[in-house]
Amino acid sequence: MTLMCTKIVAQDIHFTQFDAQPLSLNPGLTGWYTGDLRVSGIYRTQWKAIDNKEYRSIGLGFEKQYHHYLNTYNLGIQILHDETGYVGLTANKVAVSGSYGTKLQGHSFSIGAQVLGTHKATNITKYTYDEQFDLGGENVFNPSLPISEEEGDPIAYLTYNVGAVWSSKITKHIEPEIGVAVFYLNTPNESFYGLKQPGTELGLQKVFHIGGKVLFTDKLFARPLLLYMNQLKATNFLIGGTAHYKMSTDFTPYYGFVLRYSWISDYDASALRFGAHYKAFDIGISYDINISTLQPATNNRGAFEISITYITQSLQSRFIKIPCDRY
Repeated sequence: MTLMCTKIVAQDIHFTQFDAQPLSLNPGLTGWYTGDLRVSGIYRTQWKAIDNKEYRSIGLGFEKQYHHYLNTYNLGIQILHDETGYVGLTANKVAVSGSYGTKLQGHSFSIGAQVLGTHKATNITKYTYDEQFDLGGENVFNPSLPISEEEGDPIAYLTYNVGAVWSSKITKHIEPEIGVAVFYLNTPNESFYGLKQPGTELGLQKVFHIGGKVLFTDKLFARPLLLYMNQLKATNFLIGGTAHYKMSTDFTPYYGFVLRYSWISDYDASALRFGAHYKAFDIGISYDINISTLQPATNNRGAFEISITYITQSLQSRFIKIPCDRY
């Protein structure tokens, strides 16, 4: 089967609720919120229908703003963990981000940089090999038989990422948000056996995303969602949005739909999103319905995600203080 394959497809850690993990989307989004401290967490599980062993992805982020007049200096840290099914391939990532934000004539800008540390490891005892097939045995396959494969060393490397975000209220009802980012600027090498060749170097990952807010009434508004990612010949494209209805000052439920596909090949999944913003918390849930060529194996069952975001109130005064003498 290996000799017959002409293409092998893999994927990096990704989330349907990509806007709930801003530090993994764009370093420029560090501190891009109204408040003082933001804590965000997300849990994703997918493809349990395949051999009853799911793929899990977990993200946790912390951000802090530091104000100086109309400028903000922001710091953030994010932790990512990804575990792949039965084969025991795990990836752990820690990212430290910094950004600078300012406002100019009704426009908001932010630029950011990020250092990302990655550690990957696998366990070859969880794989199956042709040497372990025992045609004379009772079970045909015998995992206790020895193998000649050598286990590779874990992979560890640093990468450098940059990004920028712009937003402006162009009309009374429309406030767009546009961001661009580039990951893996140093194109690190990734090989369990120390190989270094064109196929083992991570290419630049380009990210373009659109969000914002479209206000229909004082209580009803929508948030568009668009994400385009490209790395070498791989693409990831998501488009959709959520509708929000403000039921009270503290409670705003929302519901939406997202479609994901690879741009050049076929559709991947359609996802339903719903959740609510309650006081300082935002809780989101999404479910992917698999519609790709993997559909016969998954029976349309894709991924489940739940995200929680908590933002504390801003300690910065909304008023500009002008010192003057009193008479």
